[in-house]
Amino acid sequence: MSSQLDRIALIGAGEVARAYGPALKAAGLEIPFLLVRRATPQAQALAQQVGAQLCMMPTDGWRTVGGVLCAVTGAQASTVAQAILPWLSGGTLYMDVCTGEPQTMEDIGHMAAQHDIDFADIAIMGSVPTTGVHTALIAAGQGAGRAAALLSVVGAAVRVLPGKAGDAMRLKLLRSQMTKGLEALAIENLMLAERLGLRAELYEVLQDLDHHGLRHFMELSVRTHLVHGVRRRDEVVQVKQQMEQAGLRPRVMNGVLDFFEHTAATPRLQHSHALGVPESLQVLLEDADATDASGH
Repeated sequence: MSSQLDRIALIGAGEVARAYGPALKAAGLEIPFLLVRRATPQAQALAQQVGAQLCMMPTDGWRTVGGVLCAVTGAQASTVAQAILPWLSGGTLYMDVCTGEPQTMEDIGHMAAQHDIDFADIAIMGSVPTTGVHTALIAAGQGAGRAAALLSVVGAAVRVLPGKAGDAMRLKLLRSQMTKGLEALAIENLMLAERLGLRAELYEVLQDLDHHGLRHFMELSVRTHLVHGVRRRDEVVQVKQQMEQAGLRPRVMNGVLDFFEHTAATPRLQHSHALGVPESLQVLLEDADATDASGH
């Protein structure tokens, strides 16, 4: 490890800090400072474990560190960065693993550039309490490559994005949109299947999705929606009715029906033949912009 990154200051004493701080220390790096809001027993224990000076604010000594790992809450990320960046030397690597808003990460990137600091927006793509430092990470920003190299010494798997700071969190939220949406739909679907006594059979008729994979399903949906959206709306109505007849209140399916109703009511979204994925997305995006502009 370069001597420039052999001293890493740590901010925060939560689960993420308690995973990466000791791991960096065990890999031979020095953790000279642990900055927290309050000297809780948990923070004191972490400071003792990594041999760090526990502090509530940075001092001139922070100019000697080569990197900073900020692991506070997303709501605190910007305030912490504003307080810390002026105390760092030019070329310092500032790594933020807070689950902050993408725009907040982008703004911190701009602040860091004003201080000649390399900023890495790092999104955690799993559960650190479960998989520790081996949890998958995504990094973006000017310092993403340096952050990936540094964290590799503890066995972290870091995917570096070519985009700007904020893109790591944007990609994390895109994934969350899919996974949380599927979570809600899967629960509603299985509730109905259980009520109808068809849960085992449902798994069987869904096996084609396993065979082709998620990307195939997503892109097939985009390419065929403009051709078959109206007919599919009618099927969604039947699904909603089946739920109601089974004594279940549709929640996810209400949103699904709203989406398909819009397609059925919008001539520009009804095509006679399928387009490619980029062309189909362009049609859908143009409609979204037009709908927002008209307020309908």
